Amino acid sequence: MLSVMVAEALDTASARRLTGGPVRPVSPALFWAADGRHVVVFRDSAGDENYQAFSIDVDTGAEVALTPDGGTRTLFNRTSRRIPSDILFSVNHRNRQSFDLVRANVTTGRRMTVFENPGFSRLHADAGLAVRFGERVRQDGSIEVLKRQGNGEWVPFLEIPAEDSLATHIDGLGADGEVVFLLDSRGRDRTALVAIDARTVVSTVLATDSEADIAEVVYDPDTGWPLAAAALAARRRWHPIDETFAADLARQLEDAAGLDLVIVGVSAGRRRMVIRLEASDAPAQLRVFDRGRRRTLQLFPERDDLEGMPLRPMLPVAIQSRDGLTLPAYVTLPAGRARRSPLVVVVHGGPYDRDAWGFSPLHQWLASRGYAVLSVNFRGSTGFGKAFTNAADREWGGRMQDDLDDGVAWAVKEGIADPDRVGLFGASYGGYAALMAAARSPDLYNCFIDICGPSDLLSFIARIPPYWHSWFAMILRRLADPATMEGRKWLQERSPLVHVEQMIRPMLIAQGLRDVRVSPAESRNVAHALLRRNVPVTLVTFPDEGHFLVGQRNRIALMAVVEQFLACHLGGSHELLGDDLQGSSLTVEIGGEWLRPLS
Repeated sequence: MLSVMVAEALDTASARRLTGGPVRPVSPALFWAADGRHVVVFRDSAGDENYQAFSIDVDTGAEVALTPDGGTRTLFNRTSRRIPSDILFSVNHRNRQSFDLVRANVTTGRRMTVFENPGFSRLHADAGLAVRFGERVRQDGSIEVLKRQGNGEWVPFLEIPAEDSLATHIDGLGADGEVVFLLDSRGRDRTALVAIDARTVVSTVLATDSEADIAEVVYDPDTGWPLAAAALAARRRWHPIDETFAADLARQLEDAAGLDLVIVGVSAGRRRMVIRLEASDAPAQLRVFDRGRRRTLQLFPERDDLEGMPLRPMLPVAIQSRDGLTLPAYVTLPAGRARRSPLVVVVHGGPYDRDAWGFSPLHQWLASRGYAVLSVNFRGSTGFGKAFTNAADREWGGRMQDDLDDGVAWAVKEGIADPDRVGLFGASYGGYAALMAAARSPDLYNCFIDICGPSDLLSFIARIPPYWHSWFAMILRRLADPATMEGRKWLQERSPLVHVEQMIRPMLIAQGLRDVRVSPAESRNVAHALLRRNVPVTLVTFPDEGHFLVGQRNRIALMAVVEQFLACHLGGSHELLGDDLQGSSLTVEIGGEWLRPLS
């Protein structure tokens, strides 16, 4: 169960729990309020993704609700050091399809709606917590950004073409709201960080990278101006922006000694900087750089229980697709078996997301069981330029699948994978990819694991949550419009359920019954269709989970079942089930006979 702990910075022995107990675990999206006395956390109800915000006083442990519950979804908007007592949230309590801005006091929980949203997909406020800019998605998938005048009137500010819609957005505002910091792919392939004068709309490029998009920006907490920016190519690469920050950054990069450096936060006056050093074969280390004293203080490892464990390095590789694209990928090899190992291809969700280098619990777990593990950034993955992302338009179930197959071919050619023992494992979009691979490439893979993957794209689009509607046009542009005959035909053809007759390999399907994105019926329909054809299939469900499994006992139970399934069909090692299923809500609806002899 994910809990929040708090301790004095240099005294981890003083750590104490702020959250936990019988309530639902908090979301990983937590942050400090600007007053330095409260931590803000989010909880939903059994996976419904309607998050409610709470503040917790770190001294007393007192917890206060900051936003409404009862089917309302809350997103963080911003804090301000000018007004440390208040936080701005985006909340869809008035209209489930759009988010108003609600200002809440972190101590008392008193709140008020400060802006009723007329239909913007995003709203941006200045350091005074006043709305300054809004983004609105047009029917063709392009985005218009409008500026709010002093009299409340909205005027055009800039245009974002549809081809740039996934790579261009406002990342921050100067403290006075008169400078916009834009992650901008317009007129270029790889996203740059650009400063735009809000009065003149004159832009200045602050940071670019030759290989990847600018993906992370560190801002001065007092002025709101960028200090440095990072791009994530094969590894993280930093670009200093503020000359007075460059020396501090250079020193920390030198001390990192080949590890990836993540700047977690910068304190007021830039007196201190919290740093996270990432390795792929060791838990991350946290440290504090004291700028005044010019010294770095070691804090603690993120996972002290893994100290000294035989963890395996993750290796960045580049794979050529059959049509000439370079696919950034990462491979982890098991100890002592560098060649011809059983291979598990792990497919990320999104699909407009990416895999990155660093410590991966999933890679380490599978490698410890004797598997080589491959994660391919297939076309559509973000961070590698807009051309790479846009190459996935209308390629769900098409060339995006080819990229995964090309990754397997590469691993076999390199002597990494045993071609007779290959499995594919994915959640969300990754689950969809597993289902499609089962239909398209049954001779390439031996087994498939689908976690909450859509099997019917028409059903998937019809079921999208109401708060996705503000950018629904972007979804249709990337896939197809079900309102047209051509669009419905395309969506049906790219739906795994239509091709279930081609699925012949063993399948494990897991589904949260509270999923608001993928209907449980989509998983059940595939499972029953395979059962009728005597294809080995197991369906496990979780009545208290949604699209993302967050309950600790449920996660342990699912991974235990996954481990047994892979051992059956790929031959890796496994632990006995023991009590791994106890305390979870896991229900075996179909199949699962193979679980008993292995336990």
